[in-house]
Amino acid sequence: MSDINDKVEYVKNQGQTRNHGCHWPGCNEQVPPALWGCKKHWFALPPLLRTKVWAAYKIGQEIKLNPSPEYIAVMKEVQLWIKNSKF
Repeated sequence: MSDINDKVEYVKNQGQTRNHGCHWPGCNEQVPPALWGCKKHWFALPPLLRTKVWAAYKIGQEIKLNPSPEYIAVMKEVQLWIKNSKF
């Protein structure tokens, strides 16, 4: 199992390998597939949600296109927070 530092290092080294946009609704900024979203919107998420994203993320899931059920559940939680946020 990878710790968050390993995941951060991996993600930082990933490039733009295909069309992949920020997951914030309405944002059209392109980001590498290993990233959840653009810097602005990533840091708009509360630290607890960012930690949950890191915990559920598995290195290489963006290549294999096989996010875990845990990751999908966190993504739903993130989208619900965005929907209810004042951002």
